[in-house]
Amino acid sequence: MQIQLKNHTFQVDPGQNKHYWSYINSIDWEPHTFAIFDQFVHADSVVLDIGSWSGVLTLYAAKIAKEVHALDPDPVCFHELNVNVNLNPAVADKIKTYQTAISDTQETVRLSARETYGASSSSILERKRDTENSLELKTISLVDFLENEHIQTVDFIKMDVEGAEFRILPTIGKALEKVNYPTLYVSFHYSFLNENLYHKHIPSKFLNKVCMRLENTFGFSIFKKKIRKEIAHLFDDVKAYTYIYKSDGTRISFDDLAKKPELIQETDLVFTNVEWRTSTPLSVPK
Repeated sequence: MQIQLKNHTFQVDPGQNKHYWSYINSIDWEPHTFAIFDQFVHADSVVLDIGSWSGVLTLYAAKIAKEVHALDPDPVCFHELNVNVNLNPAVADKIKTYQTAISDTQETVRLSARETYGASSSSILERKRDTENSLELKTISLVDFLENEHIQTVDFIKMDVEGAEFRILPTIGKALEKVNYPTLYVSFHYSFLNENLYHKHIPSKFLNKVCMRLENTFGFSIFKKKIRKEIAHLFDDVKAYTYIYKSDGTRISFDDLAKKPELIQETDLVFTNVEWRTSTPLSVPK
């Protein structure tokens, strides 16, 4: 299957995700994401794609960057990632792949998924609605991963890890310092953290379903205080960055995040020491 990502063409095997790839190929998919890559990734950049899925942004980054390290612990995603890398020999030599789960520490966990692995929902945060959790894997901290793989330089990190960001970010400081604070683009999954708290505190799957439906209908949050406590120190290890941008290019501050931690429900964030040079904010679909 041939897909078009902005002005670049790639070959992919859609595998079990043909509907996703067809959707990506049929619209102007996530223009804000490509704008962020175009803004901060350059010809001499080394990119870390943490949570690469089947490789859509790995392939795009490799067209721009010097080197891409792509990580995904999901066995189906990892297989499709490698297939798609090999289908694009023009960039394949720039890409190294790892079936690796980054977290805050080294431990053994189960990887959960909504219905099946490979569908871009796999998470190390357990949730009651998940029906697949058969895979046991070992996690590793980002600093240990960099040391083990002898990665000395990183210029841009994309992190889209289905909730694991709440484990990684509070302990990411040593890794960022090791590679001189690369631009860090984080996709947040606030709802996954909320569901994880439901899983921990409400054993009944039926009550989980009813309460979450009521939350979505009426806009209240049972675990709002617990979530605030969980993310109270989420950004302590990234305070060496000069700039924080919402995914549309709007600049915000650490004070903004402290006053309204729920802001991550509305937007992904870019932490960087490089000014985002754009004249007007992008339009980002909610």
